[in-house]
Amino acid sequence: MPNQSAAARAMIAVAMAVASFVVLFAGAPREACAQRDFAAASAASVTAEVVSPAAGSAAPTQTIQLGVFGLTNNSTGVAVAVNSVTLTFSDPGLFSSTTLSAVGASPSVAAPPAANNVYNFTIPPVIQAGQELTFSLTVTMANTTSRNETGGVAYAGMITAPAFTGETSPLWIGFVAIGLVSLVLTADRRWRVWLVAAAILLLAATAPGCGSTTGGGSDEPTGSSGQSLTAVAAVAVPFGGGALPSPVPVTISGLPLNLGSITRT
Repeated sequence: MPNQSAAARAMIAVAMAVASFVVLFAGAPREACAQRDFAAASAASVTAEVVSPAAGSAAPTQTIQLGVFGLTNNSTGVAVAVNSVTLTFSDPGLFSSTTLSAVGASPSVAAPPAANNVYNFTIPPVIQAGQELTFSLTVTMANTTSRNETGGVAYAGMITAPAFTGETSPLWIGFVAIGLVSLVLTADRRWRVWLVAAAILLLAATAPGCGSTTGGGSDEPTGSSGQSLTAVAAVAVPFGGGALPSPVPVTISGLPLNLGSITRT
């Protein structure tokens, strides 16, 4: 019995030693992997370049592609998730809406766009190590053909405008005054007064109104807008999808990137 107890104690001691060895050294590979992933994530970089620049012209309400750019993941063993992209427009008033799309991402829309726009992706696209992902910008040209008939703008016409606008009131008041004056004039002078009135009426009927396309104040100007990629917010994704202690921003090179320009016809 004493010999059996000693043997049992020896076996227990050996088992505990083996367990301690496993616990001690099993964590080392995991720590080494975490350090490796963090080092690789910290060194991740992306290069931006133009794939297809915008060029040419477009008519109001037309939807066109306004440039394609690519983001290349220069890293090895680390993927990159793109959270947002910032684009600038030199004349955003030319567009009613803009959409930025990429494979594997939810399209991001700015409508109407501003001079500086951040396109956030609800589902961020992921660029694998050594791969390039292209982003396409699509825009709809603003409709500038409609005239604004409010705010004191009036067109030449032969009918009386609503009383609250007051644009034509001076004209009709003038004709009433001419009519009253003609009552006290002799017949040989009355026709001269009405000749002047007819000339005034002719000028009023043929003069171009504000906002017309045949005179001053045209509301269909042509213009052009240049587009640029100015910022990309991206983070590294470790190999195998492991988690990092905190998001590691990725270095972006090639910015700002000129995406070309478009002219409204």
